[in-house]
Amino acid sequence: MRTTMNSKNKLISSIPVVAASYLGPSLIPNLDAAWDEFKLPLSPDDLVQKIMGQPLRRAGRFIKLVCCGALSCLKSVPPEELKDKKIGIFLATGLGNVDEILPFITQVFKHEGGFPSPNQFANSVSNAAAFFLAKVSEIKGTVLTISQEELSFESALWLAQSYLERGEIELALVGGCDVFTPTVADYRERMDLKPDNSRFMPMGEGSSWLLIGNASGKKIGNILSVTLEHNQKTDLSNENILSKSERIASEFTGMQNKQKIILPGFRLTDIDQSFFKDKGWKVEDYLPHCGIHPTATAYGLARALLSGTSAFFVHCNYHAAGRRAMVVATTE
Repeated sequence: MRTTMNSKNKLISSIPVVAASYLGPSLIPNLDAAWDEFKLPLSPDDLVQKIMGQPLRRAGRFIKLVCCGALSCLKSVPPEELKDKKIGIFLATGLGNVDEILPFITQVFKHEGGFPSPNQFANSVSNAAAFFLAKVSEIKGTVLTISQEELSFESALWLAQSYLERGEIELALVGGCDVFTPTVADYRERMDLKPDNSRFMPMGEGSSWLLIGNASGKKIGNILSVTLEHNQKTDLSNENILSKSERIASEFTGMQNKQKIILPGFRLTDIDQSFFKDKGWKVEDYLPHCGIHPTATAYGLARALLSGTSAFFVHCNYHAAGRRAMVVATTE
């Protein structure tokens, strides 16, 4: 695998995607099932029992969804493909385990210090979910939590590519997880969602994962590039997004016969599907299936890679401040 990095923090490579899994608000892995914003959050205990075969004790809801999403991805790979491999965990989250952190902070700072329970403390630690995942999956390599607001997953994917390129790991389990944190109004405020900077659609949640790297040549697709731009005056027009996407497509050979698909993030407020269709691009809007949450990108990419469509995908996402992130992937 050969990777280069330019001045815009862009890794240009072709990294195999061995497996993928996406989990949305319905808590049914790899299915676009119906859900209702006002009935969230659903209990994950039945899902934990189904995937893990036993309850996950001393763990909050965030940790349970992280483990269920990641294990759903790992279980699609034959065990012999993972045996003796150096695997890293890269957990991306924009808001983290807010439901566990808030009670802990309230107990300590609003009630004359107090003594939170051991479970409250354990669940409030920023890397607790990644630690639980490493334990239940018996992964002993690099274990990191990356939080860069709504660019968290892209940042984690970029970092995982770096570790793979340096040979520090052979496989990277990269995922994004954020959970519904009532109320809806509070959730929107935490994410700085306004009519002029995001699409108006239900809030959601997800735990979606990719296993990337080399595993006996078996793969469902490739991550071709990850771009993180620091320009805060990004042009969000359809014309500019198309221009960027066409330029990226031209960098890779063998894409002429593949369908070209744009995956728009929730900050793209003015996507014109007919405009892209006229130019030979399809717009696949995955957000109605998972709702707005900081790491929705992970859901969109995992869903695309499992779509069964031979295609060239460009996921375009923006930070509220204007920074752009683009992930390019292709399916077999």
